[in-house]
Amino acid sequence: MMAAAIPEASSKARALGFHPPMRGMLAPSIQAGCGRLLSSLTVMPKSTVDAPVRVLVVDDRRLARIAAKAILDESADLEWAGEASSGSEALSLVQRVTPDVVLLDVEMPGLDGAATARRLKEETPGITVLAWTVSDLSEDLLRMIEAGCAGYVLKESGPTELQTAIRVALRDETAVPRRMLGAVLREAAHYVPDRTDAEVALTPTEHEILRLMARGLPTKQIANAMGTASSSVQTHVRNIYRKLDANNRAAAIGFALKLGLIRLSDL
Repeated sequence: MMAAAIPEASSKARALGFHPPMRGMLAPSIQAGCGRLLSSLTVMPKSTVDAPVRVLVVDDRRLARIAAKAILDESADLEWAGEASSGSEALSLVQRVTPDVVLLDVEMPGLDGAATARRLKEETPGITVLAWTVSDLSEDLLRMIEAGCAGYVLKESGPTELQTAIRVALRDETAVPRRMLGAVLREAAHYVPDRTDAEVALTPTEHEILRLMARGLPTKQIANAMGTASSSVQTHVRNIYRKLDANNRAAAIGFALKLGLIRLSDL
């Protein structure tokens, strides 16, 4: 699980720096992004990849592309597949270099990140697209998820977090930075269907587990925090899902927010 503190970037990448976030116009299709996010939300758990992952970097800023290459070159699990300075260039290049993952900037002239992601997924359905940006706006994250991105990584993140996000994305789960989780869930909770039964009775143990789930803790860490076995926590989680009529962690958190079972301060 991703730690609350964001890892330091490498010395090469840190020396290059990044531009501040752009505050552009937002796409209107946030609701679809919330639905996809709620179905597969993951807070950067550790994963493994058997073979090196070929990564194409798409960013209109040359320094950002150089920094990305420096970060990727430091890992034996990642392989630089090439770079593109625009969305249209990326659409052409991806057919020639056949990357496993496209690391995609959000704000670009011409085809922006969301439009590029949408085209990439339409033209190459099996490709994994990961947003890589300076923007920590929840609206931008949801916009990119709606466009088909499998996750969202901040450029201030270091090599470890970027590598983990790529692995999670390849597992077809949606990775988001921990510090954005609260804002994203608050935004997404507006699109969770209202429950017809307002009364949901959780036991004290279930309520505590739900609160820890909302903070992004995985099962093992919840078990350690509560001094119990992981299997016991898993049983409680299944009961929470059943009582909230949810089929995954993020949906359960969204319902719990609507019902007042947890508060925004719990996120």
